[in-house]
Parts: sequence; C-alpha cells; structure tokens
Amino acid sequence: MIMVEAYNLYLGGYLPKISPKTSVHNKHELKSKYKSIVSLNNANPLVMVRLSNDTQAYALNVKEMSMELAETAENILNGDPEERQGNMESLTDLYNRLLRRSDEYGEANNKPSRPGGELRNLVDRNEDELVQAGFSVDSRGFLTAPAGGKQEPVVPEKFIRQLLDKCDHMGMNPMEYVDSKIYSYAHLHRSDIGTAYESSIYSGMLFNSYC
Repeated sequence: MIMVEAYNLYLGGYLPKISPKTSVHNKHELKSKYKSIVSLNNANPLVMVRLSNDTQAYALNVKEMSMELAETAENILNGDPEERQGNMESLTDLYNRLLRRSDEYGEANNKPSRPGGELRNLVDRNEDELVQAGFSVDSRGFLTAPAGGKQEPVVPEKFIRQLLDKCDHMGMNPMEYVDSKIYSYAHLHRSDIGTAYESSIYSGMLFNSYC
C-alpha cells in the first residue's frame, strides 16, 4: 500500500524536470541501476515509515530535485561548454532549493536537516575548490554561482563528481531522509544473524540523531 500511494502521488505532479536522455536507460545502464538498488536494499536496515502526506511529499521532493541536480551536474561535466555558465547557475539554484527544503522539513519535524547536513558536509570538504572556481559559500552552506564573464568558467570537478554520486544515492533511496524507525538489519540471505543491537548496548545510540 505504501508503494502504491507513493507511486500515485509521484504521477500526480512530482515528475522531475529532466530530459529523456537522463530518465531512459539502455539495457546495460538498467542492469547496473538494478544491481545498485539491490545492493542498497541489502546494505540498509529495514525501517518502519510513518507515512503521511507531508512524508510522501518530502520524499518525492528529494527524489525530484536530486534527479534534476544530477542531470545538471552531468551537463556541467560533459555538456556543451557554451552552456556551462548557465548550468552552473542552475546547479546552485537546485542545490539551494534542496538544502532549504531539507531545513524546512527538519525544523517542522524537530529533526536534523537531512540530506541538508550531508550536502553541507560535501560543500565544506570541497570549499577550497569551489572558491577557486568562483563560487561563494555563505555561513549556512548555501552556494552562489560565479559571475559570468568572457572567460570560460572553471569547473570544480571533484565537487561536481561527488555531488553527482550523492544525487544518485538520494534519487534511489529518498525514504532514507524521512521520519522512520529502524527495527532490524536487512540480512536477507542469512537466517542465523540476530537483531541489530545484540552485539553492543551502545550501538543503538548511533542512530538516535535521526530515528
């Protein structure tokens, strides 16, 4: 039922604004994507999601904006150099929108901003490269694109590639960022493994910041 409701909501107005080149995969890409999803499912703990309209909307917002952000990052790396300046401006706009939406959801639910915290950490790790490329980073982690000029804009490739990987993860698993309760690890291929918290009385504390 959860998947049906999320699917119907997705069709009802949360389709990402991306080109067919990004949203349609050939056989090899589809196989690779499927393997990534299977690996992600096996590695992540099972959770119980408190489904609500707000939860569904936020998860789909994360998926939508991360897919649009990934496409823009890909265009910066491999697209037309003449469109690079416009793509970098679009990237900062999408990044800031996702960060702002994450902050709003976290504040409304009295939770840390996720994936906002991960995005800020990504920017913090690559701030030197971003500044050298002409980007500005404010005290809250929001970005401003470099001003356009006659010279070809400098691409912060390390940051863009890491952001692309993060967007791919967010697009595949947006439910990771909503209010949920972890109750077991997904040991789908083993029946002789106990519950997640048997090995240490402290291990449950690892998750208390977002469960």
